[in-house]
Amino acid sequence: MTADAHVIPARLAPFLAQWDYFAGVLFDRLDGLTDEEFLWEPADRVLTVRLEDGRPKPDALGMEPTGDANPPRTIAWSIGHLGAGTWERADYLVGEHRLQPGELTWPMTAAEGIGFLREGLDRWRSGLSTMTDADLDTVGRSAFPWGLDPELPLIEIVWWVNKELIYHASEIWLLRDLYEARVR
Repeated sequence: MTADAHVIPARLAPFLAQWDYFAGVLFDRLDGLTDEEFLWEPADRVLTVRLEDGRPKPDALGMEPTGDANPPRTIAWSIGHLGAGTWERADYLVGEHRLQPGELTWPMTAAEGIGFLREGLDRWRSGLSTMTDADLDTVGRSAFPWGLDPELPLIEIVWWVNKELIYHASEIWLLRDLYEARVR
């Protein structure tokens, strides 16, 4: 190993391994996703992505983490939320610190959605792989200005974003199962 080679901090390694596993399984599970399924609304009231003035617009950018019931999400919403959230956070972790909520265009097709999701997840994962132990302990190292990022050490944000991946991946898996079950 060269003197300037970056070593992943030992406490970050399990988070990255978890990320790689869940991202890999999620993309395997998205194989064969159709546009109809991507936008399928499993209930009368859902959070989704709708065209508004010719531009895709999510019904909500996010949800407060409470125990309150929320409307179910479409696959389009979950993919858009996860892709945009990781893309934006990566911009504030290692990028230009300029992306604003709603600036990224959420996709309206399955193929665009999968690409958008992959880009966001890859950007966040790539940024994390450059972090040091000191970075992980730094309060506000994830300079993302919305949420608790400015108030918490980066390692706690890593935990939160991993939770988001697992949570929304599970949601997407369940929606795919429900979509398939409705035609049997």
